[in-house]
Amino acid sequence: MELLLIGFAAGLVHVFTGPDHLAALAPFASRSENTKPWQLGLRWGIGHASGAIFIGIIIWLLKDNVYVEKLSASAENIVGMLLILVGAIGLHSGLKEKIHSHEHNHFGIRHSHIHSHISLSKSAHNNHQHSHAALGIGLLHGTAGGTHLWILLPTLTISRLDSLSLYLSAYTLGTIASMIIFTTTIGHLAKILKHQNQQWGHRFGLACCSGTLFIGCYWLLVV
Repeated sequence: MELLLIGFAAGLVHVFTGPDHLAALAPFASRSENTKPWQLGLRWGIGHASGAIFIGIIIWLLKDNVYVEKLSASAENIVGMLLILVGAIGLHSGLKEKIHSHEHNHFGIRHSHIHSHISLSKSAHNNHQHSHAALGIGLLHGTAGGTHLWILLPTLTISRLDSLSLYLSAYTLGTIASMIIFTTTIGHLAKILKHQNQQWGHRFGLACCSGTLFIGCYWLLVV
């Protein structure tokens, strides 16, 4: 029971204290049309779980994190470049999206409607790509990060394979739960803003992409 609680808490802390995790999915969650935001969080979590379990088993087998640190450092550089790519593509796509304002006259009262023109086929294609991207980014995140290694270090003290499986399973559930909460919150906020004003929702999506681009640059240059 103690391993379950520690593993689950470690998963929650790992996601919410890593700005690169949150930045990676914010553009997708804020601009998702057909795909539910929580599904993006789930796919990221599955990818992250695969990478984390891989690293956790290596640490447990080798009982030495020297080789793992090299792998993690390489993956972290790739994460930085990936964040820049995600942010840049999101900004490019968002800036190309046309927001139109049409004026109407109802019962002598003139008012305008603001909306964007995006084809259903293109929207579905984009959301399909977002789903695969979330899975891939999660997988990369699962193998990257110094804090990630510290959280997985308890595996060094675990002697039994069943106990290791218990800890990694709880850790996985914690990361998946926290990312589902985050993507659902971002997606819900984006929907509220779009419902109130299409321009607000559009700008919120651009802000998320800009933040991701900034964090990616920071990750490569500073971290």
